[in-house]
Amino acid sequence: MNPFATRISFYRISTTHILVVFLISFLTLNPYIVEASERPSGTIGYLQQLEEKDWILKAEALHYLSKNNVKESSESIFKIANNNTENPWIRSKALIAYCKIQNDSNIPPILTAFSSSEDPKLRAGAAEALSFITGNNSDELSLKLTKDDNEMVQFHALASYSKLKKQEAWPLVQTMIDSPSQETIPIAAKALIMVGNNEALKKLQEIAISVKNKRAFIDSVSKTKNTNTIPLLLNLLEKTSIDNSNFDYIISALSIHNNETLAKPLSNLINTGRDPAVFAAARVITHLLQDPKIGKELRSAINNSSSPETQEAVMIALGSKNMNPDSNKDFFIGYLKNKNPDLRVLSILCLSHCREVNLYNLLKETIKDEESRVSLAAMNALMDTPLEDAPTGVLVSYLEEALVNADTVVRKAAFDLLAHAGNADDFEPALAMLGEALSGTDTIRREAVAEALGSIAPDKGVANVARRQGYISNWMVLGTFLNDKEHKAFAKELEPEKTIDFEKTYPSTYVWALQGNQRKEGEKAIERDIGWEEASVNKTNGMLLMGPLLPPPGTFSIAYAVSDFNSTKDQELFLSLDGDDAFKVWLNGEKVAEAIAPYLHRQSCIATLENIKIKLKKGKNRILIKSANIENEWWVRARITDANNRPIELF
Repeated sequence: MNPFATRISFYRISTTHILVVFLISFLTLNPYIVEASERPSGTIGYLQQLEEKDWILKAEALHYLSKNNVKESSESIFKIANNNTENPWIRSKALIAYCKIQNDSNIPPILTAFSSSEDPKLRAGAAEALSFITGNNSDELSLKLTKDDNEMVQFHALASYSKLKKQEAWPLVQTMIDSPSQETIPIAAKALIMVGNNEALKKLQEIAISVKNKRAFIDSVSKTKNTNTIPLLLNLLEKTSIDNSNFDYIISALSIHNNETLAKPLSNLINTGRDPAVFAAARVITHLLQDPKIGKELRSAINNSSSPETQEAVMIALGSKNMNPDSNKDFFIGYLKNKNPDLRVLSILCLSHCREVNLYNLLKETIKDEESRVSLAAMNALMDTPLEDAPTGVLVSYLEEALVNADTVVRKAAFDLLAHAGNADDFEPALAMLGEALSGTDTIRREAVAEALGSIAPDKGVANVARRQGYISNWMVLGTFLNDKEHKAFAKELEPEKTIDFEKTYPSTYVWALQGNQRKEGEKAIERDIGWEEASVNKTNGMLLMGPLLPPPGTFSIAYAVSDFNSTKDQELFLSLDGDDAFKVWLNGEKVAEAIAPYLHRQSCIATLENIKIKLKKGKNRILIKSANIENEWWVRARITDANNRPIELF
């Protein structure tokens, strides 16, 4: 979206308009009503709007119908102009609209009547309407009205006379515009544009500077759609601050002109070398022109500029996709080491629009930039770069400084990029560089590193990353046993809790049921034998996902997980557990924890216990977890740390 050339329109929504939409649809689809299908889309609604009492609605309709040259509206518009009870201003606008649509060489009698009216609004309307009459002595009547005792009438007549006579009107125009009032300057501008000689255009530039109501002036000259207005508007743009709302309005006024007519005046403006001129031209190019041929001139103009704002504007213009940014890639590369960090960031953004460059090659040093926003911009750009451009197996060394950067945000961006563009070949180098964070006490950093490593880890690497964080990573699992919503089986002592024999099998009941053992009528339970299976955590965050490891069903079920590990000494440590939906835990045959999460239908119900003090004995230790699930995802997790929350790696 072009924020500098946005046109604001106001629409009224009513029952009438809804009806209009229906009628338009019908008429468009009906092959027998050809005339209706050729109308502008809003014709019927605006024709009806002419009947409204509200003068604002009438003015809106007159503007639309005359702008779109809707011939069938002439009769209704004429009635408004000829209605003595109507607002004089509306009558004058109606006359102008009528003459514009008729586009006749003959002066209609109503125009003659308006020109001799006692009301200056009606005379002014007649004077303006004469600009649409091309013959039948319309120039004589215009000339006569230039001598009216009302200034607005005079200048509207002057504008019409100038449109009809062109340069022949210059002597009169020159005389009348020596000292126009602020109110009549916009109209005087029309006259100067229509004359169009050098003297007139020079005078136009002068009054453009002095006019107080710039908006009215811009609106007036743009309505002429004359190419002579382009240099004028560009000159105004140069002298207008971007913070001024008129800046956007001028660009909007320029938007009625095509690339062909804009190119030469823009080139002239750029070649002045003035910073404000180059800035203004760059903005116009960004939002309107989009012509790669002018890129060379922009690059040359910016060489001597010391204005960061102008440099930014030029870079944005050259980086636009329709400006063929690849043709400017060397220009952008030159700014990667600019002293201004904002320009370095912008150069990265512009280079990201180039399709003929390998950003990994270009941004290797930029990632190390001392300004974090520059480094972040580089890594964000690389996130959108084709994966095949990433350095294979050496991404860790490529990101080395960013991965250990003191700035948390930069480190996180580096971890994300590693996860995005890395592969299994990068895992071991990454683990060697970042492994220390896994065993540290900085939780945020540990989890970020683990997530990044998990994205590139081979299957065997996942458990390694989890174990370094203190998670019990290798297990024997057994299941499933049938449970229900009330956790009745969870409360009972089942056979695996009495003795653990990894060679033994256990009878189990298999039922597809929504309510555990409440089977559907006629459904038979399936009896089967289950045994212990080796398993390891599925994620680097230590989660043991039970569902994929066990036979169905995963709902209303119970399973067991056992892990044997060694401790180098007798020691007191801390055990943290969580899981969905409930668990019991025994350490060396002694129950140490139990938790049941409140049941929430079709929602995750996570039971959590933190920092349970435990005693490990020297040598072999065994942890047994009884895990129960009702529905949704089924998992359990156990982590052991010391008193300082430092992970204990157990084998």
